[in-house]
Amino acid sequence: MQQIHINRLGVNSIEFETPVLDVPLSPGGEHSFELVIINYGSPTHVNLSVDPDLEEYVTFLDDNPYVTHEEYVPVVVRIPYDGKMFNSGNVFVMVGYGSKKDSFTINIGNENPKMGVSRAEFDEPVSEPPSYVASRSNTGQPISELMGKSFQAIDMRKLTVVMAAIVALIAAYLFVSSIPSILGENGISFGFYPSVFLAIIFTVAAVYLFVRLPFIRR
Repeated sequence: MQQIHINRLGVNSIEFETPVLDVPLSPGGEHSFELVIINYGSPTHVNLSVDPDLEEYVTFLDDNPYVTHEEYVPVVVRIPYDGKMFNSGNVFVMVGYGSKKDSFTINIGNENPKMGVSRAEFDEPVSEPPSYVASRSNTGQPISELMGKSFQAIDMRKLTVVMAAIVALIAAYLFVSSIPSILGENGISFGFYPSVFLAIIFTVAAVYLFVRLPFIRR
């Protein structure tokens, strides 16, 4: 990608983010990128062209865009099968109806064939294989090892208290639900809310007595 700034330093001024743009390709290869034209002044037409020697290698999908603020111009670069391994030339940018013209250099192909073609400038970096990412944490330790440490770090006293509360709640429910059968049909009857209240009181008392045991308090 190449950024072109116009009208930033003054009327019809032209600036390039990159003075030299390298596009590594082999004969028969093709690549596309975008020219980002940013206009800091009044809307205007921008004319794009290349050296005559590069006309068969570089194609603008829009060589005369009207730029109000920011425009993206796709560019296709290719090397024919019978083309040269390396081609270098200028991309010209003209504004102000031809009153101002400037250029940046574009290198297409591989200047040293023995070194091969590198696409690092255009391709995204390769991420880690999913299996490796899933088997290790951010610290580099295996997930299974971290899970083991997590279980070891659990406070056994707190776990015991929770289990005791569950047991006490179950016992309270069984106790309250059995009262009518113990007292008989003519005994005292309890409604739903009194039964819930008695169950809560029983549970709180049981948990309190349990946590006061010496081996829990240590």
